[in-house]
Amino acid sequence: MTRRGEPPVKDRQNRSDPYPMSPATRLRALVLAAAVLALGAWPTTRVATVLTITALAALAPLVAVRRYRPDRPEPWLAISAMLACWWSAIAFGHSAPTVAVTTQALGIAVATGLFAVLFARQRRAAPRDRRRSRREVWGRRSDQAMVAVVIALALAQAVAGALVPGAPWSVAFAPFDLVLICLLLRFTASRADLGPSMRLLVVGGIGAAVYDCLAADSGVRIPGPQATQNVVWVAAMLFFLAGTLHPGMATAFSPARLTRLRSESARLLGTAPLVLVPVALALLDSAAALPLTVHLAAAAAVAALAIARGAQTIRASEGLARRDPLTGLANRRGLRAAFEDLVPPTTDPAHRVGRLAVLDLDDFKHVNDTYGHETGDALLVAVAGRLTDAVGASGTVTRSGGDEFVLLLRPGARDVGAVLATAFAAPVPLAGLSFGVRCSAGWVDLTGASELPLALADADVALYASKDGARGRATGFSPEQREQVLGSLALGADLRRLVAGDPAAGELMLHYQPLVALPSRTVRGCEALVRWRHPERGLLSPDTFLPVAEAQGTAAAIDTWVLREACRSATTWPDPDWTVSVNLGRSSMVCPDLAATVRATLAETGLPAARLHLEITEHDQLPADAGVLALHELAADGVGLALDDFGTGYTSVAYLQRYPITVLKLDRSVTGCDASPALLSGLVGLADALGTTVLAEGIETDEQCTRLARLGVDAGQGWLFGRPVPADRLGDLRPLPAGAAPEG
Repeated sequence: MTRRGEPPVKDRQNRSDPYPMSPATRLRALVLAAAVLALGAWPTTRVATVLTITALAALAPLVAVRRYRPDRPEPWLAISAMLACWWSAIAFGHSAPTVAVTTQALGIAVATGLFAVLFARQRRAAPRDRRRSRREVWGRRSDQAMVAVVIALALAQAVAGALVPGAPWSVAFAPFDLVLICLLLRFTASRADLGPSMRLLVVGGIGAAVYDCLAADSGVRIPGPQATQNVVWVAAMLFFLAGTLHPGMATAFSPARLTRLRSESARLLGTAPLVLVPVALALLDSAAALPLTVHLAAAAAVAALAIARGAQTIRASEGLARRDPLTGLANRRGLRAAFEDLVPPTTDPAHRVGRLAVLDLDDFKHVNDTYGHETGDALLVAVAGRLTDAVGASGTVTRSGGDEFVLLLRPGARDVGAVLATAFAAPVPLAGLSFGVRCSAGWVDLTGASELPLALADADVALYASKDGARGRATGFSPEQREQVLGSLALGADLRRLVAGDPAAGELMLHYQPLVALPSRTVRGCEALVRWRHPERGLLSPDTFLPVAEAQGTAAAIDTWVLREACRSATTWPDPDWTVSVNLGRSSMVCPDLAATVRATLAETGLPAARLHLEITEHDQLPADAGVLALHELAADGVGLALDDFGTGYTSVAYLQRYPITVLKLDRSVTGCDASPALLSGLVGLADALGTTVLAEGIETDEQCTRLARLGVDAGQGWLFGRPVPADRLGDLRPLPAGAAPEG
């Protein structure tokens, strides 16, 4: 349970410094530090003063554990025991040397145990990446071998030093102190987030070990006024005291901190102190307790291990440079290496050596936008695993970036379409959700004359062809596709310039087609149909450029322009009761500002809400909640809503429940001369039950109009009543009597 005024433990673990000190607190800490250092440096400092400061440092962990309630109190109790042992070594250093030696050894043993805790927790590699796991295991073992060598050398030197006649007892512990300094430096270099409390403890530990080395070199251990040595010891105890009493001690030993490692290169740099230990121990061995050859042998062993560790790190870095960090698949560099293995330079140029396929996930952006990038990343990892399993040993799967993957398939491998069908036959379960993945692909055969950049370009062209057609399929490359794709890309570039307002890209314009009541055949409104007057291609229909606009993200801007222009034009029409119908594309349906945009347009143009009808069409992969709230709000304002092309999709009936539909526009495939009267009667009955109006599209003959009116269809639209015309020709629209032939 968190005490009042403290952040939760979870928040404390996720922040590098969850307990920032105020300027006043920092000033008081500096004043206290200066006072203690001055006390330690004063020439008349006695053992009693040093013992008091050491005792405070030993008692501080007990107070801090009671105050901050850390998740892991055991390390802090060990620190208290370690400092208590060192206090005893100081207190009995001259009166009871045996007790001092014993307590000093116990303190070093406790410190060694703490190091075992600190170094034991390592972050494991991902289960799928076995090679990375093996590299990390080998790296840890080589590090442990270097540590074992220097500890064995320190132990041998300590035993040999203790056997030298007349040597002070502190000399026997100096090698361990030197090793502790190096291990502390290595620990600091390998961890990414120690936190303020642990950093203070590390500095305190280094200071205490440095003091022991100075004491061993002089042969004197705090017998009285020793200003230089006392300052080092008092400073070390002060850092222990500050680190223990800092509020960050609650998470100092948490796995979240101890397992966050630095990069491989930083950890390799952390082994440098271990390489220097044998040399430093040789210099510290003033009594020549060990032969020089022992130190040289240990130095050679540590150096050899460090070199092997460095070579392994370089190999790992080279391997990572060829692999995607998210999925573990080969990246672009790995793709190049795999391609060179598949298509060696000595291959016959006419010989087929395999197949290259470029894959792209359909509607992946929707996953990122709706569920977040973490879910999107998890989906990419799952897709990578599915593709790897589907390809097996007959090819290589790479990720070139984003949601795009590249397959290199050897001769005899499964067809690309079969790979996709196997990989995505079942939905991908993630975090309690089920994602039905659909993937489009383009492929090209590889020969001995193939080059990777050209093969990727051809496969991309085939991929564009798949995207333009029925998505979710694999398309082989053909030279004719290049012309189509290049034309589509050029059209997309012109479209971006058009939306940006470049006059050289042409202009958008609206034509209006009448909507008439049946059977009176009187005009009751018009549908706004957008056209693009292209400077080179002439007048383009919406079917030509709106799919391109949807693909590149400019469709919503075009819809907004059409809405504003149509509402402005409707205020000038000859009949003030005519309605104006405006189509909404997929981008507009998923736009969160849909309701605000429509309301702002009505307010700006002064068009009554009842005269505006919005038309929606069943969109593939449209989210279930897209536009629902916005369209219900607009319906409450009086805006009408028509469901266009009804009868062509599989989920149109669901749209009747989801949206406040007021008009059903029957598709021309349902209203033609060969349409079933029973089907039409059933649709009219459905509309009557729902309280909606029925409008038939594609009416071209008088007989068709009469039959639809007899079946109960309320309104119609088609060339019988008039083709789309500019706004200045709407005044020519007149009721068309039965039997009259349409113009044009």
